[in-house]
Amino acid sequence: MPINNDSLVIPGEGHFYFDPTGTATKPTDPRAPGATLPEVGHTTRESPLTITREGGERTTHATWQNSAARESVAPINYRLQFTPLQWDELTYQLYFGQGNTIDADYFGVPKSTAVPTQGRLYIRVDDGNAFADFWLPLVSILGEGNVELDPENLSGFPLGAAVLGHSDFDNLFEIGRKRTANTTP
Repeated sequence: MPINNDSLVIPGEGHFYFDPTGTATKPTDPRAPGATLPEVGHTTRESPLTITREGGERTTHATWQNSAARESVAPINYRLQFTPLQWDELTYQLYFGQGNTIDADYFGVPKSTAVPTQGRLYIRVDDGNAFADFWLPLVSILGEGNVELDPENLSGFPLGAAVLGHSDFDNLFEIGRKRTANTTP
C-alpha cells in the first residue's frame, strides 16, 4: 500500500450518536445522522475515545510430525470507552443502567444489579472538513470507572460499550475510511 498523507487522521472533533431502541440504520448522511440516532452530547476532550480488545491469543498446535502444523486464534472482544459530560437522563441511563425517570429533575438508580443499555452506536471523528466513522449495530453500554468531581474540570461519567455480535448482522462493526461528506465509504 502506498504512503497516503490524506489517509492520516487528526481527531479534532467527534460526535457520538446512540439509539437505545436498536432500530436505527447506518446513516446515509454522516454529518446529519437523523432523528433515530440522537447525539449523546458533550464528551470529554482529554480521552475522547479508546478502543480496546481482549482475547486473540494465538496458539500453535504441533503434531509428532510437524512442530507447527496448525494455528488457532482465541475469540476477540472489542470495547469502546468514552465519557459523556452532560448530566442528563441519557447519560444517567448509560452509566447506571436502565433506571427510570422519577420526575423532571431526578433519575432513579436501580437497587438491583445494573442492567446495561443495549442499542446502536454511530461515531463520527472529524478532521477538518473530512471525517472517519464507526457503525456499531449492537453495543451494550454501562458505567466503567468512577465519576470524579474536580472544581478545576468538567465532570463526566466514564462508559464502556461492549461490541456485541448478532446473527442478523454480517459484521461485528464497520469502520469508514477517511473521506469528505461528498464521498461514500
